[in-house]
Amino acid sequence: MKKLALSVLLASAVLSGCSFVNLSEKGENVRLATQYDLGGCERIGATVVSVKDSIAGIDRSQEKIDAELAILARNSAPDIGGNTVVREERLTDGKQRFGVYRCQR
Repeated sequence: MKKLALSVLLASAVLSGCSFVNLSEKGENVRLATQYDLGGCERIGATVVSVKDSIAGIDRSQEKIDAELAILARNSAPDIGGNTVVREERLTDGKQRFGVYRCQR
């Protein structure tokens, strides 16, 4: 039983420090903004992105999930011509909707 508890604790520590999503080259040119930062922007669509909120029954850090969702949204925005993304809904079960905008820079 001690070995199992130690294994779970070790797996949790390792997974909490891991990021499973990387920012793409195209995503580097997309900014994460708020609704208040959208002057001179045109909404061109939306993207819904998701990540695992738990792994092997271990809940992942909310900060990691938020960061990974923003990266996924930034990575997908250029596919529809966007250069800015804004969170539109609350995070639910590892999934979130982002508005995609084309903004003047």
